[in-house]
Amino acid sequence: MSWEDFLDRPETGEYYGGCLVVMPPASKQHQRIVMRLTHLLAGGLPSGAEVLPSLGWSPRGVREYLIPDLTVFRDESDEAVFAGIPLLVVEVLSTNRRDDLVGKVQRYAAWRSPSYWIVDPRDHQVLTMDLVDGLYLETGRFTSDRATLRYGDIEVPVDIDALLA
Repeated sequence: MSWEDFLDRPETGEYYGGCLVVMPPASKQHQRIVMRLTHLLAGGLPSGAEVLPSLGWSPRGVREYLIPDLTVFRDESDEAVFAGIPLLVVEVLSTNRRDDLVGKVQRYAAWRSPSYWIVDPRDHQVLTMDLVDGLYLETGRFTSDRATLRYGDIEVPVDIDALLA
């Protein structure tokens, strides 16, 4: 499918690698994790930033479109699609694990998101990464108890067990 054909389609989905990727509805557990993490992130946002679930992202000049589970960003426009560089993107792994662990890691790095978190309910862990010289480097792997997750200068205290319950 061409980019132009994708832009003409009313379906909800992502577009990358020249393909429309239609995602099944997220599980209840997935949605609960997104809601909990949204609440935690909203409690300590940097000035002028907001956090939204399922915000479509297509950087200027890129002919691809992804929908991270959570995005922390600054943007005063009311455009339906975010075109800037977010402060943080978060994916909660589900059925499309390979996409989130490989394809999206590469795209989010190329699109210059400075921080990327992967929340993995199956393996009961949260992986945090920061962009360094165009590649993501792991900054933490949290599997239980209380942890402090970071993006930029922001610290987010999280009870990993409660988040992934």
